[in-house]
Amino acid sequence: MVQYGAWLSWGSILMILLLSAMAFFGLIAYETLGILEALLLCGVWLGASVGKPAKSSYYKVAAPLIALMVIIVTWSVHPLLFIYVPPIGINLLLAVFFFYSLRAGSEPAITRIARVERESFDDRLYAYTRGVTWAWALLFSALIIEALFLIAFAPINITLLFLNFGNYVIIALFFVAENIYRRIHLRNYTHMPIMLLVARLSSRGIMSLIRYQYRR
Repeated sequence: MVQYGAWLSWGSILMILLLSAMAFFGLIAYETLGILEALLLCGVWLGASVGKPAKSSYYKVAAPLIALMVIIVTWSVHPLLFIYVPPIGINLLLAVFFFYSLRAGSEPAITRIARVERESFDDRLYAYTRGVTWAWALLFSALIIEALFLIAFAPINITLLFLNFGNYVIIALFFVAENIYRRIHLRNYTHMPIMLLVARLSSRGIMSLIRYQYRR
């Protein structure tokens, strides 16, 4: 089941990118793009929820209800706003998640992900993964500021290009750059290939990383 959830999540993300490209080239209307992206985000959430502990069933019910309320409010204000909700909403949730994992007593988000690669952690690895967690939190915060700036001052086609394509490129480049730097900075440690790490994360269920964890 977890494997099918991963396919649903990644497939929904790829469809969002494809629809964004279609809207940029005028193949679909912006209003259509917005509502389709909202529905695909629900697909991302459902796919990520596969494998989540049963005790979190409350959140599985609450999240779709909150999403439905956001959709209704956004549609009542103006359907065109849907094109801005996904990029801002995703970056906001990720920024909150990374910052929240840095609170006292909690295990940083990147440390949780790194435990998929290795179980034993020394102080140097913990300090590095905590620093990378800070870097990701700041990156997503910067993307939110960028989005608000573009919405306020840039033409809609340029805004869409950055929010639905350019920002994903920035995230991907940041991921690759950190991976290269890690292999140089921590060259005395063994490192799992990126695709194998992604496969392991997908097989475990991404949502399993979100629940509260204490530092061991």
